Amino acid sequence: MTSEAILYYADHPVEFAQDILNVEPTEDQKAVMEDVAKYSLVSVKSGHGVGKSALESWIIWWYISTRPYPKIMCTAPTKHQLHDILWAEASKWKRNNKALNNNFEWTSEKIYLKGAQEEWFAIARTSNKPDALQGTHAEHILIVIDEASGVPDIVFEPVLGSMSTKDAKLLMCGNPTQLSGFFYDSHTKLRSMYKTHTIDGAKSPRVDPNYVQQIKDMFGEDSDVYRVRVAGEFPKSNPDSFISLGLVESAINKIFQHQIVDISLGVDVARFGDDESVVATTFNHSKLDKLDIFKHNDTMKLTGQLVIIIQRLNQKYPHIRVIVKIDCDGLGVGVYDRLKEVIIEKRLNAIAIECHFGGKGGKVSYDEPIEYKNSTGIMWGTIRSKLLNGSLFLCEDDELVAQLTNRKYFIDSDGSIILEKKSEMKKRGVHSPDRADALALSLYEPKPTMVMGDVPII
Repeated sequence: MTSEAILYYADHPVEFAQDILNVEPTEDQKAVMEDVAKYSLVSVKSGHGVGKSALESWIIWWYISTRPYPKIMCTAPTKHQLHDILWAEASKWKRNNKALNNNFEWTSEKIYLKGAQEEWFAIARTSNKPDALQGTHAEHILIVIDEASGVPDIVFEPVLGSMSTKDAKLLMCGNPTQLSGFFYDSHTKLRSMYKTHTIDGAKSPRVDPNYVQQIKDMFGEDSDVYRVRVAGEFPKSNPDSFISLGLVESAINKIFQHQIVDISLGVDVARFGDDESVVATTFNHSKLDKLDIFKHNDTMKLTGQLVIIIQRLNQKYPHIRVIVKIDCDGLGVGVYDRLKEVIIEKRLNAIAIECHFGGKGGKVSYDEPIEYKNSTGIMWGTIRSKLLNGSLFLCEDDELVAQLTNRKYFIDSDGSIILEKKSEMKKRGVHSPDRADALALSLYEPKPTMVMGDVPII
């Protein structure tokens, strides 16, 4: 670019993106870019998939290309978000642009002007360290904070100290997942200090309308999932119940008329106190039989009860192997170990599978748009998905209904769903969801990571 062009583009990031990067920003993206050029503090909350990472990368290239000796600090809560998404996005625009390729070097942690590595650069640092943004001072400084809801407040403390020069700029972007913190404050009590933007995914040309409709159908337009993942709004002050009463009631006492081809037992183990040890038997991963409830049982007694249930099912359905999925996070591991031995000793037509609440998260199915923080969410998400598509048949059990409909959920900083902990439920005076957990285990279909003999280890 000529000197005249640089002087012009310094105040016109939209035109820079159009002319130099050969991209056409959306109207929302244009508005953000124009405000970054005019103001020091800009905060953007948005739904999922609106082109936030692309927007940030364009602003990085605009700033580093139109200022002398700039310093740009980029951070995000996780290495994945920072390096695999934002930094990779910045690399893409350089790779496809001859002018940027000729003048700048890109590494896994730094972009810099050739010949000025220590003076003219953008750098990527994850926010898991309090000093991620410390020690940065320059006449021209840009700080880009991605997924800002998930960045700890302590990381923000040095930011305002770096904003002392005339051309210092801060851009924060993210899904609005948290009801407290630096990012939340920028849109609420400190709003007068910032130029704020809200980008609604339902109105963005970059978001697939099918995605918006899926979220609406699965959770409702008034749900926190829709608010955060689509509308770009903060969640309600009181979290939603993960499963609604209407959904559960619609599945009770439905007529099940299918040949039995699959039998699963979900075993949630308790020993003493008010909690129950529960065995949930489901047929074809859809029909729940009457729950077997045991109180004040030690692990050996519960194992004996499980053997009786398996023998009864073996007698009635001799050609169907019974799959027994046991929560092994606590006392359940003793039941699991002993049951494996008894299955061999008595030659039962059964297999025991070790399961863990709080294990690795993910999606219930490939085509669902929402991810869960851990395996608890996947298991309960399976219940919810089956209720939504009408493929779950529940028995009459008031306590089960109460447990299924009393668990709250939250949106984590990365946009995934995380369910309320049992300890938090008890603080609210709600019973431990032993019956619901047993149902969740029975419906869960974990993928074996290895096999020892005839027993999958999850």
